[in-house]
Amino acid sequence: MAKVKRLKITHQPKCTGCELCVMETQRQLKKVGLNDSLIRILKKKGSTFQVELDPQIQNLNIQAISDICPTKVLKTTEKEEFEDEGF
Repeated sequence: MAKVKRLKITHQPKCTGCELCVMETQRQLKKVGLNDSLIRILKKKGSTFQVELDPQIQNLNIQAISDICPTKVLKTTEKEEFEDEGF
């Protein structure tokens, strides 16, 4: 079994909406601007934010994206996956 790292949202109410994670994602994709980002930060009622992750984000350096978050809203987790055994 191989361990696969995944990016996960934890403590979402702590998000300040700084969008550093969005900028890191765009840097890795070599894109300028916020269009077609794999992370979206949406403002909810009041001063809270909602973080949405596109599943394709798992193809990037998720550790760098997680590390840039000042409030540690994004975490990397390890998940064991069964290797293809030809069944």
